[in-house]
Amino acid sequence: MKTQYLQRMLIGLGLTMALAVPWASATNYYVVTSSQQPSPTPPWTNWGWAHTNLIEVVAVARDNDTVYVTNNATYWLTNQITVSYAITVRSWGPGGILDPTNTILDGNYPNTTNRHFTLNKYGATVAGFTLTKGCDNWARGGSILLQNGIVTNCTIVSNYAFAAYPYGGGGVHMQDSSGGVWNCTISGNTSSNAGGGIGINSGGPWRIANCLISGNSAGVQGCGIWSSSPTAGTVISNCWVVSNYVGGNGGAGIYLKGECHNSFIMGNTCNPAVWGEGGGVRAQNGSLVRNCLIANNICYAGGGIATYDTMSIQNCTIVSNYASSGYGGLFISRTNAAAKVENTIIWGNRTDTGTSSNWGISAWGDYAMSTFTNCCTSPNIVYTFATEVNTITNDPRFVNNATDFRLQSSSPCINAGVNRAWMENALDVYGNRRIDNFRRTVDIGAYEYLSKGTVFGFQ
Repeated sequence: MKTQYLQRMLIGLGLTMALAVPWASATNYYVVTSSQQPSPTPPWTNWGWAHTNLIEVVAVARDNDTVYVTNNATYWLTNQITVSYAITVRSWGPGGILDPTNTILDGNYPNTTNRHFTLNKYGATVAGFTLTKGCDNWARGGSILLQNGIVTNCTIVSNYAFAAYPYGGGGVHMQDSSGGVWNCTISGNTSSNAGGGIGINSGGPWRIANCLISGNSAGVQGCGIWSSSPTAGTVISNCWVVSNYVGGNGGAGIYLKGECHNSFIMGNTCNPAVWGEGGGVRAQNGSLVRNCLIANNICYAGGGIATYDTMSIQNCTIVSNYASSGYGGLFISRTNAAAKVENTIIWGNRTDTGTSSNWGISAWGDYAMSTFTNCCTSPNIVYTFATEVNTITNDPRFVNNATDFRLQSSSPCINAGVNRAWMENALDVYGNRRIDNFRRTVDIGAYEYLSKGTVFGFQ
């Protein structure tokens, strides 16, 4: 023990020392199905001794250990798996790769009512599974309760969360500490309250990155992602949030407290016959939406985005959204709500009423001042509680007004934006540089125009 303690001290000081006592190495554990291993033998540390009970193996693993679960198998769970140490639980496919398609953890709902995992330790990781038919009756993660840790490269599909409490998370619920969900598909999950796909209630910062969040449903709000009150906010980046449905109240795509970057928020629906705001995004105070395409969403008011509070919208394209009551693109709602909108296209949105089809401010309590800088929208901004600078009212000239919202070479939005410090090394929603090396001026909208041609180098 003294030797190990000395070694840790030396490493902490950037020094090394050859010692007779080696470091204790992490342990690998292995899990297979009962048909593959009729007689599992402790300590389950190679495939020949592999266990058939994943819950028991995770219970003995400790920090830095890894639990490998063989692929081409379905594992039925009768209880949740609690990960309380910094271990990795992952699938094992050909050559050791992750194989979420063929490594399935089945929660067996409705025969049993348990989620798949609870993670509550920094460094805890679940990777490479299909997680299906999990259920939680307190609406805190039908598949995963994430209190601390990472979920990555998983398909989280057809899970359920039922309760009258607005915790949220038919697929995943996040609370208490921090972590994230990366490179996952979260699809077809259901919450009776909020957060059909993901629900976030406290803690943070939480990170959701490179995920497809689609086809989820919720009874109240935030069907794709419900980020209601995390202490340190949520950052959503490089995600597709598409075709989610919520019964009312709004935020069919995202109910946002935090930031959303470089994402596609499309085809989400909040029942247009029921009061609700924000078919694509319903934003809370201080939220930021940047470099996003928000298209073809539906709601009662604010088909694309709605905000009750002060928020920022930067370099977005808000197009072809629909609101049955009004403000098909952007709705700035309630007393003291204000939006700071820059370099954004708000175009081609629809409504059934005589109110503005692209954007508007609520008729009651217009006390805060919204600002629109270098935006492309029509008609001109004429509201008492909004100011505008360099508004373009001409057609932005998309490649295709229905399906492709990149800019044509003749678009008035090219090189018409205002540069900001965050843009220098940033990418647009399509992965192109926001500030290129030739024109050095940002375009309006989510897409930066990329001229065709060849660049030659000379020596």
